[in-house]
Amino acid sequence: MKIGLIGYGFMGGAHAAAIAQLPGVTLAAVASRTRPSEDGPVRGNLDLKAGPLSDSVHWTPNWQEIVDDPEIDAIDICLPTHLHKQVIERAFAKGKHVLCEKPMALTPDDCTELLALAEKSGRTFMIAQVLRWMFPYQFALEFVRTVGRDAVTACTLQRSTGYPQWSQWLGKKEVSGGAVLDLLSHDLDQALQWFGEPDRVSAVSIGEVDTMRATMSYSGGMQVVVEGGWMQPDVPFSANYTLETTDSKLAFQDGKLYLTRNEETEEVEQPEQDAYFDEIAYFVHCCRKAELPTMCLPADSAKAVKLALLLEQSRDENGRELSWR
Repeated sequence: MKIGLIGYGFMGGAHAAAIAQLPGVTLAAVASRTRPSEDGPVRGNLDLKAGPLSDSVHWTPNWQEIVDDPEIDAIDICLPTHLHKQVIERAFAKGKHVLCEKPMALTPDDCTELLALAEKSGRTFMIAQVLRWMFPYQFALEFVRTVGRDAVTACTLQRSTGYPQWSQWLGKKEVSGGAVLDLLSHDLDQALQWFGEPDRVSAVSIGEVDTMRATMSYSGGMQVVVEGGWMQPDVPFSANYTLETTDSKLAFQDGKLYLTRNEETEEVEQPEQDAYFDEIAYFVHCCRKAELPTMCLPADSAKAVKLALLLEQSRDENGRELSWR
């Protein structure tokens, strides 16, 4: 299977490194503004695997050239969000499978159009919601399924980092969608996966840059809180969550996972993993088997976009409660 990678910035480098390790898969071509080199490392706020581009990989600044290549089976899109839709549209028109970094698009209407095109194309379509492959979040999903959604009494997810000065485009809302859509959609996707669609939502700002504390209210009175965003530039990256029932608690804090039962807390051992490898391996499996990516359906990713924008509207309206319906 031959994959063409469109975009080789921070996330594109991580995808390329993962693809290189997949058996029976070839990174055949890369499109980026300049050819990746050892003296031009990808930038970002996380320590992700990346490396220079092999001489065997065709490079071009013209992404259309890769999408139009009949030898390419699948397109992996790691571009700024405002460019996703046009590349996905062309890829489906050329009969390609498509993996695209989250978020799917800048608006729910664009997502609806892309879902219809994907269904018509008959190709595999998946959005790279990488938390769905990260062990602490998979463990949390199993925790919720085991205790039962209605047994959860409280849930908080947190994700924050300094304003992305290292990026030329993330800070431009018309390009990335801003911190709620680009960063916090990770946790909004998890909340939707764990608990489903909320009845009502509200949000307020909690910082000086681009932040949010969101409250998602469910029938029965349970609430999920998602908070964080882009802080001052020197704020380090952090991602945490807590899930509580009347007699248990699961907490992911500072990279460690803790489970409390009967007032006794133990650390849960986490396996070594490359979630980007696992994610792309699953996408390849679905392409080969002509199966729906049930671990990460594109319709679910479209809901995360809708939720992000609804919460951003509430935040910008000083916390006005809005209905999901």
